[in-house]
Amino acid sequence: SWTFTCTNLWKGCVNHSMLLQDLPANSPVFVHQIDVVIPETQKETSESLYLDELVITDSNVTVSRSPKPPWPDGRIIEAVTVVGSSPTYNVSLLVAGCGASLPLLSLRGALLLDGSEEDGHLSVSTEDARINLTVRRLQKSSPPIGGTFRIYLANTVISGIPVNISSSHLHRLLQENTDNSTAPYFNTSDFTVIKDSDSCYESIWTLTWKTKTGDLPNVINVSAENLTGLNPTVTSRVVYDGGVFIGPIFGDMLATFNNNTQVVVVVNDVLANCSGSCSFQFSQEKTPLVSEVEYLSDDGSQATIVIRGTGFAEEKAALQVEVNSSTCRIITLNETKLICQMERLPVGVYQVKLLVRPYGFALNSSTGEGIFLRVEPKLVAIEPPAASEIGGLRVALRGTGLEGIKLVLFGSQPCPISANTRNSTRIECQVPSRSFLDAVVPVTLISGHLSTTFTNLFQYDPSLNPVVVSLSRNRSGISGGQELHIGISSFAVYQGLDIKVQVGHLWGQIRAQTDRGVNVTLPALAPGWYNVSVIINGVVVATSNRTEPLIRYASEIFSVEPCCGSLLGGTLLTISGVGFSQNPALVSVSLNEQPCMVTHLSEETIWCLTPPAANLSNDDSQDISASVNVLLGSRLLLHASLEKNTTVFNYQRTLTPLITTFGMEATGNSLFLSIQGINITESVAKLGDSECTLEFQHGNNSAMFSQCSLPLTDLEPGIYPIRVIQKHLGYARVASRLQSVTITPQITSIFPKQGSICGGMVLVISGTALKSRKNLVQVSLEGNYSCEIQNSDNNVIRCFLLPGAHPLPYERFTEASWTLNVTVTVNGIGSVCLGDCTLHLHEQWTPLVDLVTWENSGAFTYLLIKGQQLAWPGDSPVVHVNNQAVCRVTFWNETNIKCQMDCIAPGKYNVSVSNGRSGQACFRRTTEVFTVMPQVHQFYPQNFSTNGGGLLTLAGSAMKGKSLTSVLVDHHPCLILNVNCTAIQCMVPPGNGTSALRLKVDGIDIYLGRITYSEEFTPAFLSIVPAGLLLTMTVSRVTGMDNIHVFVGDFVCSGITMTQSTLQCSAPPLPAGQYHVLGLDVLRGWASSNLTFTSELSVTSVHHNWGGLNGEAVHLRGMGFSPGQTLVTICGHPCEILGNMTMTALSCLAPRLNASLAILCGLTHSAVDCQEAGATFIKCDVQVTVASYHQKESVFYLYVSHFFTVGIRDQLASCVVFPISPLALRDPKVERDEVLIYNSSCNITMETEAEMECEGANQPITAKITEIWKNWGQNTQ
Repeated sequence: SWTFTCTNLWKGCVNHSMLLQDLPANSPVFVHQIDVVIPETQKETSESLYLDELVITDSNVTVSRSPKPPWPDGRIIEAVTVVGSSPTYNVSLLVAGCGASLPLLSLRGALLLDGSEEDGHLSVSTEDARINLTVRRLQKSSPPIGGTFRIYLANTVISGIPVNISSSHLHRLLQENTDNSTAPYFNTSDFTVIKDSDSCYESIWTLTWKTKTGDLPNVINVSAENLTGLNPTVTSRVVYDGGVFIGPIFGDMLATFNNNTQVVVVVNDVLANCSGSCSFQFSQEKTPLVSEVEYLSDDGSQATIVIRGTGFAEEKAALQVEVNSSTCRIITLNETKLICQMERLPVGVYQVKLLVRPYGFALNSSTGEGIFLRVEPKLVAIEPPAASEIGGLRVALRGTGLEGIKLVLFGSQPCPISANTRNSTRIECQVPSRSFLDAVVPVTLISGHLSTTFTNLFQYDPSLNPVVVSLSRNRSGISGGQELHIGISSFAVYQGLDIKVQVGHLWGQIRAQTDRGVNVTLPALAPGWYNVSVIINGVVVATSNRTEPLIRYASEIFSVEPCCGSLLGGTLLTISGVGFSQNPALVSVSLNEQPCMVTHLSEETIWCLTPPAANLSNDDSQDISASVNVLLGSRLLLHASLEKNTTVFNYQRTLTPLITTFGMEATGNSLFLSIQGINITESVAKLGDSECTLEFQHGNNSAMFSQCSLPLTDLEPGIYPIRVIQKHLGYARVASRLQSVTITPQITSIFPKQGSICGGMVLVISGTALKSRKNLVQVSLEGNYSCEIQNSDNNVIRCFLLPGAHPLPYERFTEASWTLNVTVTVNGIGSVCLGDCTLHLHEQWTPLVDLVTWENSGAFTYLLIKGQQLAWPGDSPVVHVNNQAVCRVTFWNETNIKCQMDCIAPGKYNVSVSNGRSGQACFRRTTEVFTVMPQVHQFYPQNFSTNGGGLLTLAGSAMKGKSLTSVLVDHHPCLILNVNCTAIQCMVPPGNGTSALRLKVDGIDIYLGRITYSEEFTPAFLSIVPAGLLLTMTVSRVTGMDNIHVFVGDFVCSGITMTQSTLQCSAPPLPAGQYHVLGLDVLRGWASSNLTFTSELSVTSVHHNWGGLNGEAVHLRGMGFSPGQTLVTICGHPCEILGNMTMTALSCLAPRLNASLAILCGLTHSAVDCQEAGATFIKCDVQVTVASYHQKESVFYLYVSHFFTVGIRDQLASCVVFPISPLALRDPKVERDEVLIYNSSCNITMETEAEMECEGANQPITAKITEIWKNWGQNTQ
């Protein structure tokens, strides 16, 4: 066992200390060490003290012991129970975690007599056989409980609940399975489930209702479902029911019997004794009463409240009025009435509190309870006060308290409020249509749950209703679709409302609304008379003469003209009548079930072209009659005459025009037609989609001769049927031999007429009828030539002449010639030649190429072409490479061409030469393919440093590949820095001895030679002498100052100067650290160097190094700062970095002075009057750290205890001391061997009377006491 005792250190140590007798009350004391002493002479007994724990605290503490962990292979016993009496005991051990069974109990050092652990029986004896112990296992360790159980909730069974279910999961499970009877208990906010026990042998959940009162019915039961373990069971029980808890009343023995209410004072839950009269009596006569509360407001922001009643005081100070928790300022008052003012209140009901001192709060005189103010909106007027029964008029409601109105009702109909035109005194809304029996309707304003109704402010006036004044038509066809304009008076104000137009029993489609009425599309209806009704907002609009407007639906045929026409159709029928539709989709005309093509429609006329007569034969000389049927929609129209229900059209041979002769002639861009026949006056001739009107020329009475012309631009080559239509009779009969006509393309000339045997020139073909909308145009030439069409129109075709294989071997070019006939095929019809259509190709017109060479110069490739007849005066040649890239010609004559193009990569290229006059050149003694190969003329230098890095230059031509250019030193790549056609620069890799140099360009591998690596050509950096950032080095084997680069780490050393073997350069400002110094000779490579440069951390100046106790921004300049890795501390506390840091400058925010140092600010100099105002300065070291580097300079920051901007510099200049008083105010020396700095212990390493050095947990801290004064009356910890 162990004990727990407490000792009051303050009373036992501080109060009894002689050194702390003068310590003021409530002063803090630093506890340095506590010694618990046990006398050395005391021998260890059973009562000896063993100190296990020491807890120091300034408040009550609860000490508990946590269980120690078990030994290896051991187990934790949670409980031990022993039952029985000597000599037999039953021992029950509860093992944590329900682990394996415990071994049988035995005696220490006993001898085994019988039994074993396996059979659960053991007999042992002590050595002296004085004690025999028999142990028998009654039960092995039970397995953990597991499985599932059920919960019964009234009519619901929840199955499969695991025994390890969490409290939150069980809470959710119960709420999700409730019904009407159990929901009031489980679906409440005060219902909680807590899991009190969660071990391997039991799980306990507690269901709690925190606020529900009374006994709950037994709504929950449980039963086992599939539990595992040793005899597992599940039960539920009531921990405690709701009810009345009776407990002791503290101080109840002090209560006395009284007839009146007692005023009770309770101190620390204890009733105070009343030595006099503590009675208080409520008096009805003393209670102020309020009978009426009136709310008045105008357009301003203030409202006036009038309160009437009895028992009011006559002094304002004795009354206090609160409305909606806001004070109402009293203006006037007497005993029965008071008037107060406050900010305007929105519409609503508010509680009013009236306090009359000294009697208390007033009550409602009628109810005896609270006082309430009802703020209602007030409606003064509605402008205008009347509107038509249709509504739709925008009216303005004027009054007060209108800002909270959400809904306005005219009768029972809502009046939509305009959100943009409302305030506290005005609302605009659109009047609904009339639905109230009376003309005068009540207006109701609704805000939230409050509504206020006003009467006699608005009425519906039927005399203001709009009326129908006109109809634009009184007749319609049965198919509908016509537009009807209905004129309505005063209609401008009703636009945008719900407007409907009813014709008969169908609704018309509204097309547009205007200020004067509405346009509507009429529906389809059967023949008859129909009413037309206009309905606006559900109200039928009357007519001006009080008669309902009517419209007649009728569609009839009056006549069909002409009566007769051509057997071949084409006669223009004119069908007259009424009620036709203008919609082509609804109208169809047929003759003997053959469609008559409608050409034009109006409401009273239909025009259509008759079809050919049905079953017509060439030998048929009989007239043919056909009935004309007109369908409007699905209705067949009848003739207006009852006796003539059908209309007949007669096909007559005598009225069929006849074409006897036909001729045509193309002249210029026109095609002239000549036609002779019978009855062809006022006729039109048609070829395809083109047509022309025939004009009479000459002839006799029976035979006429007419002409017309068609533009050839409208006619493509092709075969066209001849069609002639007479204006009144229809299509003419054409003799069988004249059934069709062929339009043939015509060639009038070609240009040029001569050219190169190798083609390559643009051939221009002129003529007529050369165009095809389907682009079916082809140019044909005799021999092995083709002409690729570039563009074409009706009169011109341009094509590019291409040869097939070479027409002749180059040996037989002499005096070779070709004569080619040019023909054109358009739309499958061959051309006719009206002029010279022959193209002559001859050797004397052919440019000849004998040699093609190339050269690279800089970024360009030049081609040199030699031959004959390459160019003609005034005609510049054109050179193409790979049929794409144009080689810009810089010089040419008859035998030489030089052209320039961007540098080309190695490979094979096709070249072609042409001129505009003759065409393309033929290659006589060479081919059109030339090959470009990379060439290296030289490479330099050839000697390099063994460290690599030297700049190798290759000069040549065609060295830049399309996909790959690489330089290899042996098998190692030379890092390419720059590459073009004529030069490659690369940085060689490290090496030793001689190495092979190779160039690879797009798969072409060229061996160039060998380069040498040697120590003789390896630069060396031998020594370094730094002077700040100026570095002086001794070097050898460098090629010169212009070729050397020096690097300090990854940074460039600039301003290089060199005299003989001495080199100087300036290192940039670097973060503190050590850097490797490297040198690179551009021509030879990297130098051998083991030199290092150390960048020191230094602080050269501190700007604005003083400030108040809360700290200020301080600016440091120096060297070696590292952005992101620099730590600045002031008195050991971090100084927060401000802004962007550089290697030479940084700014930081000085921390707030630590409280343990801020106490020094109260000290003053002994030579200064204690009453004189002054400032104390705390001087703190500023420490800068970069990684493991610290600055060597000593810099400081001053904290000023009384910080004023005026005169601060004078104070700083005259006072640089660190005033500190001794801990003991006697001799001027330090009497303690412990120092407290920054609330942490500092171990003293050295101390004298004038200086003390101590080492803290983080870093050494040195504090110098430069002077010690006695200053009585001050105590310093």
